Amino acid sequence: MALLCFSALTAFALVGWFKGNPVPWSWKSLLAVGCAALAVTTSALVWSSPSRGHAILGIAIMVASLARIGAPSDWTWVSFALVAVTFVLLMPLVHAAIVLHNDE
Repeated sequence: MALLCFSALTAFALVGWFKGNPVPWSWKSLLAVGCAALAVTTSALVWSSPSRGHAILGIAIMVASLARIGAPSDWTWVSFALVAVTFVLLMPLVHAAIVLHNDE
């Protein structure tokens, strides 16, 4: 569910980004689109066959998505909100990575 919420929030943020930005397509928007799509796919994997590997893949996708906010010197309140929401949504995946079995 955390990955689905992450994907939905990312899609919502992308709508705002595309609406308010004169040049919407950049590496940041492509990263966000890719991470949202991969998060939906990984969510299906975690749901259908829960394993530690799938949970770690979800964690990696969410952490990789944070690259789009840039260096801490360039952060705004939106950047802090993205980091906070991402870390809150990471908590169930970290718990799953701890308690689930290996892929063997």
